[in-house]
Amino acid sequence: MSFDDDDEDDNPAAEPPSQTPNGASTAEEAMEDGVPDYRLFSSMFSKNNVSSKGIRKGEKDFESHGTQAQENTLEASRQALDDVLRYSRVHRHESWIRAWYFPDWWTQQRPDGSPDDPLLHERVVVVEHERGNWMRDIGRAVSGHKDQLGVGRLWLLPEEALYLIERGTVDIWWPDKELGVLLPRRVDSGPARNQFGPDDYDAGVPLTVEAAYSLLVGYEGECGKTTLPKFQVYTHLKRAGFHVMRAPTNPEFGHMGPSPPPPCSQSLWQWLFSLVSRQDTPRHGSYGPLVQQGLYRAYRPIYQQLAVIPRHIPSVHPEEHHLVQEPFRVHFHVWKPGGNAFSKKNPPAPDFRVSVADTADSGLPTLEQIEALLESTPLNLPNPAWQGPGKLYQRLKHGHRNVLVAVVDRGLVNFMRFGEAAFGEERLFERFDSRGGGTRGGKKGGRGPGRGRGRGRGRGRGIRTNGGRG
Repeated sequence: MSFDDDDEDDNPAAEPPSQTPNGASTAEEAMEDGVPDYRLFSSMFSKNNVSSKGIRKGEKDFESHGTQAQENTLEASRQALDDVLRYSRVHRHESWIRAWYFPDWWTQQRPDGSPDDPLLHERVVVVEHERGNWMRDIGRAVSGHKDQLGVGRLWLLPEEALYLIERGTVDIWWPDKELGVLLPRRVDSGPARNQFGPDDYDAGVPLTVEAAYSLLVGYEGECGKTTLPKFQVYTHLKRAGFHVMRAPTNPEFGHMGPSPPPPCSQSLWQWLFSLVSRQDTPRHGSYGPLVQQGLYRAYRPIYQQLAVIPRHIPSVHPEEHHLVQEPFRVHFHVWKPGGNAFSKKNPPAPDFRVSVADTADSGLPTLEQIEALLESTPLNLPNPAWQGPGKLYQRLKHGHRNVLVAVVDRGLVNFMRFGEAAFGEERLFERFDSRGGGTRGGKKGGRGPGRGRGRGRGRGRGIRTNGGRG
């Protein structure tokens, strides 16, 4: 266990999840809560620049065995935690970054042109000078005319600003002057610098962590603020090394789909021919067994007669749409760590879509809420490499749509996967029919085509049903 400077990668300790046949499950396990080793962190106090270090995960005993050694270790951990909380973190002059809190700037005016940021009104903190690899997935530079104030600067969402404050990367200030004085308009070579230094308190006042919490954490629906459970999930994923970005309020797939076309009238001849053409659809009588008596040489006609209730077939545009309800909607888009090809301006399709639910305000979602949550996400088919009977479990677990629900219970984060599975698309009986089990004359029931001149010829091997008992 070691520590990394903030100027380096966001969290190099979190290695990319191992590539296994069920890679999604491995990535979910990486999201689980780790135990920080405060004793090793406190041992770094004697070294310089300890304030720019981060705590990596440690190990934990999940059961008490009543020994004195375990009690001494636990007491040492408590003392180390107390020392860590008492320590005063400082910023190095060469890596000091200041940010200003302007909560109403983009709610009162819009940048010239057509901005492509749907979360612009939620960005309340502007960074004075940008440096460091943390900008890979944090913040957004507002586009527009360069002569307009605020354009070209890096603006942060509430959870991003608070995460950087806790990390010791950004020092947030309450401004006492106008934005045009603190952050002048851009010049041709880039953002203009002001004349205020780190000790010029006439320009503003630095905020403590407590003050930042009071300004950036609020209730659901408050503009320019985030809820505490969402912030806890955001920091949990960021410290695990994932790329996390807030999902827009209006998802790509809306709640209302295209209206179905009106039913067209049919003539008498069209109605008669429609009855003849529907040969694949089984017709059941008002009484009697579902499977008619007879000799069947394949499983398909049997299961077609058993298909009384229509199976669910996932589609790109579901026929029925439900209204998304809080808190069961997609709040964050998450990408696996590793690689430098990630771009926050043009991000790829997310690896995970995460919804945040607090146990204090919500319970187990209803079927309508889960359906609305899944319908708000695009179709995400299983990996094409998961073909064959051996990958049946991976295909069903992944589903055609899936969302991770982050359940926050008094600060503890756990993840539950909800997916839109298609059990009706996994036709297991077709594997036996394709082996030639229904071909007459196959050896031992027809193990394969071209092998039929054997003992099974003429014996009428098949599946016999009698009174619905077969």
